[in-house]
Amino acid sequence: MEKAQDLQSQKLGNMPIGKLIFVMSGPAILSMLVQALYNIVDSVFIGAYDPVNGVLALSYALPMQLLVNAFAIGVAVGAGSLISRLLGEGKNHEASMASQTGILLSLILSAAFAAVGYFVSEAFVRAYTMGEMASAEADMRVVYEMSYKYLAICTCCSFGMMIEIMLNRILQAMGNMVTPMISQLVGALTNIILDPIFISVIGLGSIGAAIATVIGQIIAMFIPIAVIIIKRGKWDIKIFFTRDFKLKKSILFGILRVGLPTVVMNSIGSIMYMIANLILNGFSDAAVWSFGVYFKLQSFAFMPVFGLNQGCIPIMGYNYGAGNRQRFDKTFRYAMIIAASYMFCVMALFHAIPGELLKLFSVGDNALRMSVGCEALRLCSICFLPAAFGVIMIAMFNAVGHGVKAMLISLLRQICILLPLGYVLAKYTPMGLAGFWTAFPIAEAVSVLIFIPVAISTINKIFTKKSLETDCAEYSKEPVRV
Repeated sequence: MEKAQDLQSQKLGNMPIGKLIFVMSGPAILSMLVQALYNIVDSVFIGAYDPVNGVLALSYALPMQLLVNAFAIGVAVGAGSLISRLLGEGKNHEASMASQTGILLSLILSAAFAAVGYFVSEAFVRAYTMGEMASAEADMRVVYEMSYKYLAICTCCSFGMMIEIMLNRILQAMGNMVTPMISQLVGALTNIILDPIFISVIGLGSIGAAIATVIGQIIAMFIPIAVIIIKRGKWDIKIFFTRDFKLKKSILFGILRVGLPTVVMNSIGSIMYMIANLILNGFSDAAVWSFGVYFKLQSFAFMPVFGLNQGCIPIMGYNYGAGNRQRFDKTFRYAMIIAASYMFCVMALFHAIPGELLKLFSVGDNALRMSVGCEALRLCSICFLPAAFGVIMIAMFNAVGHGVKAMLISLLRQICILLPLGYVLAKYTPMGLAGFWTAFPIAEAVSVLIFIPVAISTINKIFTKKSLETDCAEYSKEPVRV
């Protein structure tokens, strides 16, 4: 049996697509559901600890957290995409160099954000909160204290998350979805268990929430490290640094070609959230609180679809590298159907029981927060259905190395359309605050309609080019006849 047939990644090119998506995405979807729960646990327990100020404090810290996540995920997606394509082309040594380069980049980013967390966190939160000292709904000085302390700890100790995400993406690129699932599950469950202990029992409040988060991330990091060490020699590539490791320009650019647009793409969410908070500050604390709660809850819609992406990107990337158009197209179609079906169900849930969802965050008897929150959940969640198609198109662009197009669709849906439209509808129409929420589904729908022909054209062009390259390679191998 040839060595290539022994590789774990070969299932990406041979297993039936329906089964393969289930095998590859199932563990990731499960772990993403737990991750979604993990995303709201801090807010739920902080809300119980301080119903007035707690969730608001974490809402102001969230943009910087999203920025850290953007860099961690972006570089990891770039490395994973390159590794899966190189494996599809049979270039295992280059894939090893890509893995080691990705880990190096994660270490550099960890050090950079430790400095940012130490020097910038307090000023970042102060810019939002200290101008709102006259607020009648919340004590903004308390919000400020809770917010920046939580943010500083999470940012300074982001190395656990950085390395864990990178290692898990590398394993996923080789077809191993179980270890990343276990890693994310263990990390999330650790945080869920420690949150009430540090927040309420010990009484550390937001500091306790941050400590629980960091510990969960570090424990999650050690899961893939342990598995990689235990199974040393059984992987398709050499994941950790080797003596022959060199930082090659072609590998670095290959990672950054997808990684940087993905960083920008995910940073767009942070920028959108910051600007949205500034707009909503002009209405009330209830608007900021409601948007923060929606942003936490909407992870139950998006995170499983991101898990689907984690499974489908290696499949599409491998079959693009191998020139298999049929398997690529089938994966793309199946992913669209699965994502849209799931998003529709979550949208229906948001419309059916918005009040019960808000009560998770200790809204209490605050009638304004309940009213604004229910309106936000119902209107914003309409965006889930068109967003399902947009997110899968982003995954496809990343899988084939067209990270700039993935970035552009995110830029269009979250910045270019959403914020200007939301501001105009909220400030200059009778809709008021409802206009801001309505901008979410409009932005998603318009961006998808614009990029559907771009996606179709991209798929046709890349496979036409791949077919020509294959034909030329086969022709060059034929003996010259005289």
